[in-house]
Amino acid sequence: MSEEEKDWKGKIVEFWNSNVGLNKIPNFLDLLEKGLEKELPLEPGEEDKEIPIPIAQLPVDAKLRDSGWIRKTYERIFPTSHIFRLNYRYGREFLDNFMPISHGDYIGRGSYKFVYKLPWNQVVKVGKSKFPSDPLFGSLYKEVARNMEKYLKPEELNLKKFLQNKTSSRSIKDDIEFKFRRLGLERLQYWKLKSLIPDLVLPTRFYMGLKTRKTPWGIPLVTITPCDNQKLLPGKHVKEFISLGEKIPQNPIADTLFPKWKLNFDTHQFGEISRGRLKRIAFDFQRLIEVTKFLADEEKLIFDVHSENIIITIPDFTLKLFDYHLFDDHLYEPSQENPNPEMDHIRVMEEFIRSFEL
Repeated sequence: MSEEEKDWKGKIVEFWNSNVGLNKIPNFLDLLEKGLEKELPLEPGEEDKEIPIPIAQLPVDAKLRDSGWIRKTYERIFPTSHIFRLNYRYGREFLDNFMPISHGDYIGRGSYKFVYKLPWNQVVKVGKSKFPSDPLFGSLYKEVARNMEKYLKPEELNLKKFLQNKTSSRSIKDDIEFKFRRLGLERLQYWKLKSLIPDLVLPTRFYMGLKTRKTPWGIPLVTITPCDNQKLLPGKHVKEFISLGEKIPQNPIADTLFPKWKLNFDTHQFGEISRGRLKRIAFDFQRLIEVTKFLADEEKLIFDVHSENIIITIPDFTLKLFDYHLFDDHLYEPSQENPNPEMDHIRVMEEFIRSFEL
């Protein structure tokens, strides 16, 4: 490592250590919508004046998280037609913010959500059905369960109570409880990261949604599930900048069945990137590394950040995060190479930085 590289890395660590005392999670329910009205307009009329982002500039590559043929078939037979935001007003359920979904608007999936493009420059992410035994629902989920009024708005708590009172089934009551706790968990994870790296975290609005699917026999399928909205930014996933040109030697069997490649950042794949911009991207990657270390060391949490969860925007080439999952370290399976599970993520980010050849 050169002296220059040690110097700028040292400055990043010094900056982080001097400010981490301020990076505590606020009482964020009071601040939940602060700033979002300007950063993330919710109503479609507020976005209509914007020119739609050309499809070639969208941070979507189906090969990144492509669904299998079963899921694709299901999306064709039972397409999502629309999503509402579900709330509680006037003593009953209240639907607003109609979000129409057209054919072809299903643009991807993550481990926990399906993603649909909206007619304005936003996406809606719809929570997948998950079992409470999933490792996502660890200590943070228990924290939400103990103090739900801290993570859910009064009208959301009223909605939960109203929906539970409408049914006598214990299992349905429990399912409703689980979904609202999950909504609080989504917010908690978001604000843990937002409080540490606010400029890198994409503004996100979380709410309980009502999703409707069309069926061939005309009876809609309606599901209540946590959802969130994000503004759609022109850019590319970090993974799309990777050039896999050099294979990492392993044994012959692993080379055939489980090949590994050295990650190289191709700075010419989407146009010329200046050295100054590369330095800024490297600086922000190093901040992500420090956040990952801090969460692992201080809170025993693994920040599950992958290259497909990061966008490099175009044309200004800034780094943005749009997916926020935190796991308990004892529930996250480490690799054989990295007994400390957070190092799986840290070393990939370090490899990106090295590939810039700054």
